[in-house]
Amino acid sequence: MSTTAEILRGLPYFSDLPDSLLERVCDLSEQIDIPEGQVIIEEGSDSEEMYVVIEGELAVTKRSGGRDVELGRIAAGNVVGEIALLDEAPRTATVSALRDTHAIRVPVAAFEDLLSDSRVVRRMFRTVTSRLRGIEETLRHEERMAALGKMAAQLMHELNNPAAAVARSTQELARLEAGLQSEAILLARAFGVTTGTALPNGGREMSALERGDAEDALVAWLTDLGVESPWDLAPPLVEAGWTEARLKEVVSGVSGELRPHLARWIGLGAATSQVVDELGIGARRISELVRVVKEYSFLDRAPVQEIIPTAGIQDTLILLKHKLRNIDVHLDFPDDLATVEAPGRDLNQVWTNLIDNAADVMPDGGTLEISARNADGHVVVEVKDSGPGIPDDVATRIFDPFFTTKEPGKGTGLGLHTVHTIVGRIGGEISVSSDSSGTTFMVRLPVAGTSMG
Repeated sequence: MSTTAEILRGLPYFSDLPDSLLERVCDLSEQIDIPEGQVIIEEGSDSEEMYVVIEGELAVTKRSGGRDVELGRIAAGNVVGEIALLDEAPRTATVSALRDTHAIRVPVAAFEDLLSDSRVVRRMFRTVTSRLRGIEETLRHEERMAALGKMAAQLMHELNNPAAAVARSTQELARLEAGLQSEAILLARAFGVTTGTALPNGGREMSALERGDAEDALVAWLTDLGVESPWDLAPPLVEAGWTEARLKEVVSGVSGELRPHLARWIGLGAATSQVVDELGIGARRISELVRVVKEYSFLDRAPVQEIIPTAGIQDTLILLKHKLRNIDVHLDFPDDLATVEAPGRDLNQVWTNLIDNAADVMPDGGTLEISARNADGHVVVEVKDSGPGIPDDVATRIFDPFFTTKEPGKGTGLGLHTVHTIVGRIGGEISVSSDSSGTTFMVRLPVAGTSMG
């Protein structure tokens, strides 16, 4: 086993320190093993030491909005705990082991010795300022998301009431429109027209060219008949299944001066029916969007749920439908996909970032393939785009905070870092593979009820 001095001397942070200083620090410090999940720094506790990570990885979390927010991870070769020692204040965050970790515990006395060397002070200053900048931006992002969640909850409540009112009004309008049709049948009978002729059962499937020709023919006939605004009536008449021949048959049973009025009445009835159908579709769409947003944001739900990941993916696709309109989306989800235990809202943020990024790299269209499968106690989800791919030098930094290839003002560099943080907090893993044919993000999440790690 290497001595503490040998270990520190091998790290860039301490490599050029004088032997006398390094010896004093090593005399006061000790090597420790930190089991996975063990907390070594508790938020709000007194500051008594810093840690140098030799092997393994630590997570830094802070309580915000009633839940733990991951601020960052400390990998081998880095230090943690120095901010509170510099400030001589209680700990501002909690630090725990993501997996079995080997570290050096540096007590406050040794820390003060280190501050006697200007090189350590400069390095520590750079580390602290960078870390504080990252923490501030992460917390701001979390606050914005929390505020957005509250606003979404209020918006969904406000939207749900008018959506329900529109749906009820549409149903009532449909009832009245049915009554109008019944009266039309009676009137048609009074004029000696058979019911079957008066009410066609919808139009047949037509190409755009066929539909245009049919509408033009009706406009010409209605114009010759003297019907007002024939161009407004022809489209709904064609949609309802009326043809020039059928209308001629209907109006032939009445006197000449009543024919344009009967034809217009039939046209207005068809237009009314079309509007009722469109209102119904709109009302159902609003209600569906309200449902999706509530499901997507897990409003009024427990912080952690046992969920099927693909349900959130499908909700995300609905919400991003406008951005995917030129993209072919292919889904491959098994019926027996296992559940995972996770904060539903956070997990949906993962799908949103991955799908949104995929759409961004295919501005002129492409293919988005999303698959899911069960594999060795995990649920594996792959999101693959047909974009230009990611260069190797970019792929190695893609999960780093504040790293972005987008133009200034178009990206914060926090999207994929947030994805990486959320997946890690759930106990999963995320990786990326890319070439000239596209990019694939693979997310592995532990099945509910299995140990994380």
